[in-house]
Amino acid sequence: MAAPHRQLAVLLTAEAISMLGSRITFVALPWLVLTSTDSALLAGLAGFAEMLPYVLAGLIGGPIVDRVGPRPTAVAADAASVLAVAGIPVLAYSENVSLSVLLALIALAGALRGFGDAAKRALLPRTIAASGLSTERGTTLYDGISRASTLIGLPLAGALIAAHGPAIVLLFDAASFGVCALLLGGLVRIGSADVAAQQDEEPGYAAALRNGFRYVREDRLILGIMSMLFMTNMFDQAFATVFVPVWVRDGAHGPAALGVVGTAFGLGAVAGNILYTVLAPRLPRRRTFGICFFLGGPAQLLALALTDRVWIMLATAVIAGALMSTVNPILLAAVYRRIPVHMHGRVMSVLIAVSWAGIPFGSVFGGWATDQLGLHTAALLAAIGYLAVTVAPFLFPAWQALDRQKTKAVVPA
Repeated sequence: MAAPHRQLAVLLTAEAISMLGSRITFVALPWLVLTSTDSALLAGLAGFAEMLPYVLAGLIGGPIVDRVGPRPTAVAADAASVLAVAGIPVLAYSENVSLSVLLALIALAGALRGFGDAAKRALLPRTIAASGLSTERGTTLYDGISRASTLIGLPLAGALIAAHGPAIVLLFDAASFGVCALLLGGLVRIGSADVAAQQDEEPGYAAALRNGFRYVREDRLILGIMSMLFMTNMFDQAFATVFVPVWVRDGAHGPAALGVVGTAFGLGAVAGNILYTVLAPRLPRRRTFGICFFLGGPAQLLALALTDRVWIMLATAVIAGALMSTVNPILLAAVYRRIPVHMHGRVMSVLIAVSWAGIPFGSVFGGWATDQLGLHTAALLAAIGYLAVTVAPFLFPAWQALDRQKTKAVVPA
C-alpha cells in the first residue's frame, strides 16, 4: 500500500486527469450541438441532458458510497464512463442517429460521472486526514487542481475542436476516465477499513438517504450553502454553455476562441489559489468568502452584458478567477468539518445534488433567454440574479459559522 502522502498525490493526479477530460467535453458537447443545429436552446438541452442525470446519480449514489466504499464506487463508475463517453463520437459520426439518441447517451455519461464524483468527494477528506494536512490546505490543493485543469483544458479544447472537430475530441475524455480508474484502483486504499467496520451498523438504503436529507435540513449553514449555490450554479452554467458559445459564434472568432475566456479565468484562479494557500490561516473565512463571491461571481456576466470588447472580457475573467479561487476551499473545509466521516457520502450527495440542481436548468434558461431576449439582455438578467443571492453571507446569522473553529466531525487519520 502506498504511503499516505503518496496516496493523496495519486488521488489529486487522478482528479486532475479526469477534470481535464471533463473540461474538454464541457466545451465540445455544446459546440457540437450548436454548430449542427444552429440553436442555442438545443445547445442548452445538451447541457441539461448531461447535468440532470449527473445531479440525480450523485444524490441516489450517496448511501451506496457509504455502504460499498468510495474507492470501489469511483473505480467502477470511471470504468463504465470510458464506454459511455467513447460512444458519443461514434453516434455523432453515424448518419442515421437522431439527436434524441445522442442526448440519451450524453445522459448516461452524465449519470456515471455523477456516481464517480460523489465517491471521490467522500474519498477526499479521508485521504487528506491520513496525509496529515489540515482540511483547509487539502481542499485548497484540490481546488487548485480543478483550477489548473480549467486553465489547461479549455484552451486545449478550443484548439483540438478547431483542428479535429468536437466528436474526435470527446475520445480524450473517455481515455481520461480509464486512466483515472487505473490510478484509483491500483493505489488509493484509504477508507476501506472504516467502511468495513461500519457496514453492520449502517441502516438500509432508504433510511440512509433520509438521514442525509435530515442532516442537511438541520444544519443551517449547510442549508444556506446549498440554497445559494443552487442559484449561482444555474447562472454560471448559462454563461459557460450558452452565453460564451453564442458570443463566439456571433463574433469574429473561430471555435479556438471557445477556450479564451476560460483560460483567462483559469489564469486568475491559479494565481489566486496560490496566494490563498499562503494567506488562508490569516484571513477571516466568512468575510473573505462573502466579498470574493459577491464581486467575482457576477463579474463576467456583467462584462458580457455591457461590452463587446474582448480585452475587457479577458481582464474581467482574470480578476473574477482570482476572487473565486477562495470560494470552494472555504466551503469544502467548512462542510467536511461539520459532517461525520461515516456520513460523508450521503450528506455530500444531498448537498451537491441540490446545489447542482440549478445547473441543468441554467443551460435551458440561458438558451431560452438568449433566443428570446438576446445575448446581452440575458447576461444582464443573470448578473442581477447573481448579485441578489450572493449578499446572503452578510445578511443571515447562520453564515457566521464559517468562522467557528469547533467541528462536528472528527476524521480519523
